[in-house]
Formats: sequence, C-alpha cells, structure tokens
Amino acid sequence: MLKELPSLSTILSAYASISAMAMLIRTILNEMLPERMTNYIFSMIYDFTSAYFSSDFTFIIENRWHAGDNQLFRAAEIYLPTIIGPSSDSLLVGFDESSDPTTPPKRSIPVDCRIKDDFDGMRLEWTLSSIEPKKYYVPTKRFFSLTCNKRDRERVEQRYFPYINRTAQEILNKSDSLSIYTYDQECSMWEPTAFKHPSTFETLAMEPQLKEFIMKDLDSFMERKEFFENVGRAWKRGYLLYGPPGTGKSSLIAAVANYMRYNVYDLQFQGVRNDYDLRRILTSTTNRSILLIEDIDCITTASHDRTKVIEKCEAEEDEDENKRPFSINYRVIHLFLSLSWFD
Repeated sequence: MLKELPSLSTILSAYASISAMAMLIRTILNEMLPERMTNYIFSMIYDFTSAYFSSDFTFIIENRWHAGDNQLFRAAEIYLPTIIGPSSDSLLVGFDESSDPTTPPKRSIPVDCRIKDDFDGMRLEWTLSSIEPKKYYVPTKRFFSLTCNKRDRERVEQRYFPYINRTAQEILNKSDSLSIYTYDQECSMWEPTAFKHPSTFETLAMEPQLKEFIMKDLDSFMERKEFFENVGRAWKRGYLLYGPPGTGKSSLIAAVANYMRYNVYDLQFQGVRNDYDLRRILTSTTNRSILLIEDIDCITTASHDRTKVIEKCEAEEDEDENKRPFSINYRVIHLFLSLSWFD
C-alpha cells in the first residue's frame, strides 16, 4: 500500500504546479477584470469557503436600532467592563467628577478590544468597533461583534442576551452616581456630566403638604405599571414648573432625580432645527430617566420653522423687559418609565 503512495518529489511538483496555476489565474483576473470585480469574486470565494469550513457565527450589535438607541448595545457596554480578564489586550480606565480618586478607577471598553466570556459552556468573544463617517453631521457608527460557535447561536439569543440585560440592570441599581446629559448638536449625541446637586426632599424649602403630595404621587406612579398597560397609555409622568428665577424649580428637579435615582436629560429647544431632529433627540434618551424641557414659553405650534419662533421670543423678551418686574420661566419635566429595556 505504501508503494502506491506518490513520492515526496511528486507531491512537491504537484504543489508547485497548482501554485503556479493559481498565480496565473490571479494575474489574468487582475489584467482583464476591473479591480472592483476582482475583489467581488475573491470575496464570494471567501464567503463560500467560510460558510462550509468555518464553525463560527457572528452577531452584530449596532448602537442604533430602528431610529433609536439599541438597548442591547447599552446593556453590553455596562456588562462587558465587569468581565475583562487577562486575555484582553487593552482596557480604558478613568475617574469622573463624582469618583473617589483613592479607589480603583472605573473601567470602559476601548475600540478594537477583544473580550472573552464563558456562559453555560459556550466560548464567546466580543469586539468593539467604530466607523468614522466621511460627513461631519453623520454620527459615528459603533457596534459590537459577538462571535460564537454556530451550534450555540440559538442559546445565545434565548439565554445569553437576556442574561446580559438582567446583569446590566443589577449593575445600574447598585450604582450610586447620577448623570445629567446635554445634547451636542455637532456630534449628534448626548454628552454626560456628573450630577452632584445636593437637593433632596428633606432639604427642599416647600410646604410640607405639597412636598408629601409630590412624593406620594411619584411612589404611586412607580407602582402603577399594570394600570398604564391596562388602559393603553405610555408609562410616563409629566410636571409643569413655572415661576421667576430663584424660586426653586431647579432644586425641585434635582430632588426628584435624587429621590427616583434617575439620570436627567436637559433639552434646550433653541438647538432643535426641525421635527425630525427633535424625534431623533428624544429617541436617543434612555428609559427610567427624567427629560427636562427648558423655556417652553418660547415654543409654538409652528414647529416646522423653529428659528423664526426663537427670534420672535427673543424680540418679545427684549420688548417686555421694561414692562414687567421679572420674567417667568417655564420648565417641563417628564419621567419616562415606559418600554423599559430591562423589563
């Protein structure tokens, strides 16, 4: 049987012939076909061979989903820094304004960092990627790639992703720090800052009966999720605050945030260009948060041309400065709990 096997020289000769033939075909393709067509052919060959010979499957989790933020992406951002181990080649660390510098720094995930995870006997690998847009007004595209074995695909969807959501919720519940977000129009994203306002309902200067009414109303709102679902209404609550500067509107908002342990999104309508821009800004906020809308007295039904509205409001303010001793500011706060990404 060994005599029937080809000799080593015959194997090497055959290998050399095949290599030469492959190089010849590649040269002919490069000379006769356009570069884009050549790249397409080779990519099709790679995809065909990968589909049959590779045992890996990759999930792509982008930061945006259906005109809003991808909540699974957010959950992964919270969960993955807690499992970074020695196998990872990089780590992003730092302190925010509310951190104690004597404690270990907070972790985050740098771009192109690979993180390995083991769950229920499955070997998983995460990678964070980022694509910078060519146009300045298009936001940066960020996404996670999760690679697993093909046979584990269904278990990842049915068990691993819900586990990440639950774990991220537990991490958020244990977090002591809050953030206040302002919208950056140039980067098309909310920019967070540490929220350290000391106001609470215990320190708030307010009539005791009114203070107790607000706290009971907040507690009732938190406990009535099923009621909102039964009547077909979104699970949210709104308050209108008005009065001259210095009467405690900001302190009340801070007290509500500290009482509910919700982050605050501060929206200035002067920076909203049109209805599409407003919709995109609102859908990029998180649930279980407070949306603060400033100066609603400068908003009219002519939302399609907000620039004229702003100029009109500014002109009216200048004209009325000598007619009234003080100006009344209006603020609306909305507490969002509907469609929670961890429920």
